[in-house]
This record gives sequence, C-alpha cells and structure tokens, in this order.
Amino acid sequence: MSRRNSRLLLDTSFLLPVLGFETSQRVMKTLPSLARYELYYNEISLLEALWKIVKILRDKSPSDIERVVEGVQAIIDTMTHASLTSDAVRQAILMYIMGHRDMIDNILYSIALAHDLVLLTVDNNLVRFIHEHNLSKEHIITPEEL
Repeated sequence: MSRRNSRLLLDTSFLLPVLGFETSQRVMKTLPSLARYELYYNEISLLEALWKIVKILRDKSPSDIERVVEGVQAIIDTMTHASLTSDAVRQAILMYIMGHRDMIDNILYSIALAHDLVLLTVDNNLVRFIHEHNLSKEHIITPEEL
C-alpha cells in the first residue's frame, strides 16, 4: 500500500458515527477497517455534520449535545487536520464551473489533492463526476475499494 493510500481524508458521512449518529450501512460496515489508516478531517465536514445533527437534536437533552461535543473533541484529538489551501479553493471553483454543484464535496476532494490524500466518500455522483472529467482518480475512494 502506498503512503498516499494509507492517508484518508474522511467525508462527512464517516464523521457522523464519531459524533454519535449512525449513518448508512455502507459507512457503518467500513468503520472497523479505518483503524488501518491515518485519518484526516477538515472543519468543513464538521460543519456539514453539525448542520445535519442540529436538525435531529431539536428539543434533545443536554447529554445528547455533550455527546456531539465529545465527538468533535475526539476527532480533533485522534485525526490529523487537513487545511484548506488556495490551490484547493481554485480546484473546487473549477469543479463547480465544470458542473459539480456541491461545493463541500468539491472542497473536500480538492483538499485531498492539495495534501496528497485520498478522499473516502460514499458520494457516487462525485466519483462519477471525477471519472467523467478525467480528474485524479487516485485521490478518491469508496468503501468498497478500501
């Protein structure tokens, strides 16, 4: 396994379980195998996860909120931060212009490129877009390809 392939930038779906929320079986089945990899995150994924969580958490107990806060701290403490770069912004905007309208996905993929990481995603539309537009396929992977 190459060094790049052992360094995964996690898409939002893979952070949700750390924050205490189950997601698709596709994601949940993949979690045990992530221990073999060096894991990376970006705040954009945390923000997207929080958007999803606050919709579910309305009128929930303080312990539910604390679970999310502890999950965020666990991500910060156990994963490596992959920062947004000017090159990633440029690439994300170019992807948008090319027709992929999900800027969060564009930014995450572009961060993976900028840091020579592999984005782990369940987003088949993003994977298809990258293949159709001959972008770097070695910087994106699905759970089934791990």
